Amino acid sequence: MKKHLRIAALQCNFQTEEQTLKMPEFWQDFGFNAEQLLHTHADMYSAIYDETRHGKLLEQYMANSQENNISTIVYMNCHILGPSIAGRKDEWGVRDADGNYPLSYNTYPACCLNSGWKDYFFDCIASLKKFNIYGLFFDGPHYHTCYCPKCQAKFQAATGKTYAEATSNELAKFTYESVIEFKNALYEHVKSVNPAWQMYFNEGLFVGRASSKDFARQLASDDIVGTEGGFFFYIEPKNQPFWNCGRAAKLAEAVAGDKPTVIFFAGDHKPWGWFMHTPAETALCYISAIGNGASVWYGIHCDPDNLASDAGRMAKRLVQFDKKYDELYQNTSSLADVAMFYSYDTAARYRKTAEETDLYGSAGSAGNFPGNYTEAVQGTFGVLSHLNRAYDAVCELNLHDLKRYKTVLAPNLAMVSQETGNALLEFVKNGGTLIADGEFGMYDENGSKYDRGFFADAAGFEFTGNYLDHKRFNYCAFPGFYAADNAHQWLPAPAWSAEITVKDDADIFGRANLPMAGCYEAKPQDPALPYAVKKSYGKGSIIYIAGAAFEFYYNFTHKPWRDLFGKLIAESSANEYVLENVSNAVTMSVRQSKDCVLIHLANYTSAVRPIEKSAVLHNVKLSVPANFTSATDLWSGRELKKIADGRFELETLEEVAVIKLV
Repeated sequence: MKKHLRIAALQCNFQTEEQTLKMPEFWQDFGFNAEQLLHTHADMYSAIYDETRHGKLLEQYMANSQENNISTIVYMNCHILGPSIAGRKDEWGVRDADGNYPLSYNTYPACCLNSGWKDYFFDCIASLKKFNIYGLFFDGPHYHTCYCPKCQAKFQAATGKTYAEATSNELAKFTYESVIEFKNALYEHVKSVNPAWQMYFNEGLFVGRASSKDFARQLASDDIVGTEGGFFFYIEPKNQPFWNCGRAAKLAEAVAGDKPTVIFFAGDHKPWGWFMHTPAETALCYISAIGNGASVWYGIHCDPDNLASDAGRMAKRLVQFDKKYDELYQNTSSLADVAMFYSYDTAARYRKTAEETDLYGSAGSAGNFPGNYTEAVQGTFGVLSHLNRAYDAVCELNLHDLKRYKTVLAPNLAMVSQETGNALLEFVKNGGTLIADGEFGMYDENGSKYDRGFFADAAGFEFTGNYLDHKRFNYCAFPGFYAADNAHQWLPAPAWSAEITVKDDADIFGRANLPMAGCYEAKPQDPALPYAVKKSYGKGSIIYIAGAAFEFYYNFTHKPWRDLFGKLIAESSANEYVLENVSNAVTMSVRQSKDCVLIHLANYTSAVRPIEKSAVLHNVKLSVPANFTSATDLWSGRELKKIADGRFELETLEEVAVIKLV
């Protein structure tokens, strides 16, 4: 199986049959080498293959695809009953508690995974056996609790309880287990039809629905890990972080292991399927995906004539670029020595903010916690992106990769299993630096409090059980380590902190003032409360900030906090790849490729989003290891000026650059 693909998708079909059959040639000319095929068996914007209705057309289409060297991945919808089968909702549809059939996208009912629809769906897959396809993509499934008689009977047989007697958590668990059972059965079925077929689902990596062990089960039925990292903007563009696509690709790589990853990138500005993105946003998203090791699925939810737009022309240029350097992208690996730790165990139980999409839905907020895990995670991505650093993501599913890094940032890592905690301690013991904040290691993976906090001995502090309300007008300081630019060297304090006591063998390098009642109450006292602790452990160190620092950074992005984190990271990570003369809105990834190193730059500098044109940056300096003697921007075809050993200059940076170092 190829590690890197260029996948086309037409997510509807309002064409004639003659136009439909010309699409493989169209995709080949565009530069794609695979198609996630929906439009030959489209059910409006969905699709499910039915041999009697679609067999003849698919046979002709497949011949055209093979002639144009396009591998075919058949799209099969497994979350809604599209228009052709919506009339069977009484036997196949998800029901709510009132017996109604809730509509997905406000259009069609969801399919019940425990109904006869499953047999129908499996038969459709079996009928594809005669075709030489690459694999199958299953869009979904949904995680709806269904109140149909079959689901209720299955629940009662498994638990001895009726739905009326069940708790909301028990119903959610039953729903989740129904999905896992369906996915596992589907995987076995696909492999029984053709073991060579690759299959994958539409996974929500940041939904926060499943703990780490459950999420591993969820991914077991994926031969490829794909996620909607390029479906933007569901929310107002000004509110979406510019690192959105890159962070999705980073976490996909973390959970995938040796499996390929793919970012689903909608060419249209969601939810307007017939309104395209700007060329600038198209380039930034595409480069952010391939620059972090992912393939790209580029899909449109409109007629292909919309690809004659400026955005479409940019998409074609990007795909052609990807094709030209296909060999370089087949097997890249990150050279970052810094990573942020995303905790599925914490996300599953901690209070969080739902991230809006049209498929993944909301897992809701969990627990009575002072912080917001979503914002803490976003703040960490923000810090590292604003520092223009190359960085990765790591999580409970790839703890073995911790050894690759010198520094790991763990935003509000509240839920920690023995396995995860011990892996992090081993990382520190072997020389790594762990930077954490908030309720760090306060709970086990099931949400039960540890007596003293998992990291109490190693990190040199204990929680008292109290919390301090700093509101938005109190202060902290890091005397002797970092001085903010004011007469008192104070920094704004995050809104809350966990009260701690510090052991004698730990270094208190940060303190907070006693919380004031109001911002105009009085002159603030000098910070005196223990607030930031550093302690050696083995060959490394643990750095802990009692306040919700990463969450605070996401909401306020104060420069002193960015500088503070930068200084903390620099103590353990030398950073061999450094950008100068750039804004804080330029992301960088550094990856080893075949006989070279690739540096991808995405310049999100703009006053507004969607970005129509990034602000042009001039005389961008790049420091790299001295063994590299030449640097070329493959995107523009320009050689970078060598100004010293290990120092190059990029005359101008517009939206993107892909620098090859040899």
